[in-house]
Amino acid sequence: MRITSGVARGTRLDCPKNARPTLDQVKQAIFSACLSRIGSFEGLRVLDLFAGSGALGIEALSRGGSYATFVEKDKEACSIIRKNIQNSKLEAGADVLQIDFKVFKSEKAFDLIFLDPPYKTNLLEESLKFIIKNDLLHSESLIICEKDEEINIPTKFESVFNKKYGSVYISILKSGI
Repeated sequence: MRITSGVARGTRLDCPKNARPTLDQVKQAIFSACLSRIGSFEGLRVLDLFAGSGALGIEALSRGGSYATFVEKDKEACSIIRKNIQNSKLEAGADVLQIDFKVFKSEKAFDLIFLDPPYKTNLLEESLKFIIKNDLLHSESLIICEKDEEINIPTKFESVFNKKYGSVYISILKSGI
């Protein structure tokens, strides 16, 4: 696994044992779909919920994001995320929190939110409700969802991109705010 674009392009990333990394091809498709909707990653605030290795948030920083928060409850994964950020030389714009997503708080909304919770759970739907309840969105925010089955899109969101890659479903949602 590696960073596919931006200032840290080519940097290899470690992955926790229990994580399921997003394939480079899928990651490139996600970022291409986002770019076509937002024009640039420059200055964006990013939230990587269920961060795993931190690959998606680090990729956003590498492409110009100004700030990324990585939320991950697993201690080993947080250690790997910190190492990946350090190896990418993107520490200035990163904050790693070892907490359950349900206790995360932020005073500011995010431009991009990555949701890649463990498969075979209802955590994707639960985290979408959490994001709305805790005002983590603004009218132009994009939420990138990854799941092992088709994603049920809550009424508060509009789907702007849906595609299946192998056994993985990717949906990009826009806030209906």
